[in-house]
Amino acid sequence: MHTLKHRYLPAAAAQHRDTLHLLQLSRLFSTTLDLCSLLRFLEPQYLAELEMDTLIDPQLKSKFFALPAELRVAIYAYSVPDQLHIFLREDGFFRFLRCMQRGKDDDPDCESQRSNDKEIWKDPSSDPVCGRRLRSSWGPHWRCEEYAMQMQEADEARHATTMVTLFHVCKRIFFEVAETIADVTTFHVNDLDTLRNLVSLPSELESGRSSTSILFGFILPNLKELNISLRLDLDTYKAFDNTGDSGGSESSLSSAWTGLLLANKHSSQLRRLWIWLDHTDPCSWSVVNERAVLSPFAALANDLNLEVSIDLPKLHPKWESPHRHFTEESPRLPLAIHRRHRQRYHGIERSDGSICVEYKADFPELHQLVDWDEAVPMTMEEVEEAERRSWRDGVDPTEIFYNGSATCTLSLI
Repeated sequence: MHTLKHRYLPAAAAQHRDTLHLLQLSRLFSTTLDLCSLLRFLEPQYLAELEMDTLIDPQLKSKFFALPAELRVAIYAYSVPDQLHIFLREDGFFRFLRCMQRGKDDDPDCESQRSNDKEIWKDPSSDPVCGRRLRSSWGPHWRCEEYAMQMQEADEARHATTMVTLFHVCKRIFFEVAETIADVTTFHVNDLDTLRNLVSLPSELESGRSSTSILFGFILPNLKELNISLRLDLDTYKAFDNTGDSGGSESSLSSAWTGLLLANKHSSQLRRLWIWLDHTDPCSWSVVNERAVLSPFAALANDLNLEVSIDLPKLHPKWESPHRHFTEESPRLPLAIHRRHRQRYHGIERSDGSICVEYKADFPELHQLVDWDEAVPMTMEEVEEAERRSWRDGVDPTEIFYNGSATCTLSLI
């Protein structure tokens, strides 16, 4: 449970002497009724549509607004998600979506993406649903993308949420809920189009009059935590290798980075920024020029109020280069970089349009040696170090393994 959801509750309740209001508050947390229905009951006038160009009515007769502000914030916090996706719909409008990610959705062995028990390594076409999930541009949030697609195909009313309904109670609640969302919710952006449009919104929304434009115009400059997860095609990353040329133009990702940095410069509220990157090809992550892609973020190290974390796949020893990657021997980016095991199964589209599943591990390639031989147990760290040593000696460790050499041979390299 988010700390803000009960941070003010005990102290505020102790100071609040109105028994009737406390009774109403206790019912609010214990009732099975929809929160919005109760708010409408407490609110003397429920407005189906907000007139955003009029002054805010303080609603002095409302029993709900007689509660201390701390209690109202605690109530709102129970009604808004801790994790929220923003994505751009096909009609050009933004949409909120509660994060649906589960604990092992980012496991490199991709077990969660499976939709049946068939052996996909024997029949790569046996699970097209799995193949589609493996191709998700939302990366570890493939489950959220799947649900977002269902939302776009279904009737809007079926997916109406308490949070969205709250915005239509009255204008004062609209702004109080928006402030709560900016304070307690982690926002996720998972595609490049959404990111580019979001970072350009503040200037475009200055003259906006709709409730949507005012909502985004208020939340975006005040949000505290942003999580960007992008799984892009290789050409998008390769464009960074050409930006230094005289004929090179700014890539779509580069323009998004520029907009993000400018937006952060004009907003001092952001406290945590998490960036997760990968590409869509089965080949190694190490073909990407990390330094070119991430160098614009070095300036964020000067912002002492902002915590930045970057999540990248592990580098393959065969391809890593101190000139293109952040290695132990090369100058480091002055930001926290976390390395993970990249997904080992990939969704491949065939010429006939069908989707099949292909296995191709990045690093370590011999991850299966962990617990392979009980007589010579190896940890993942030991497997990784053995592979690194082998590549430093100019020997492909997979040849040692697949040519029938004993596991201990690799471990002693």
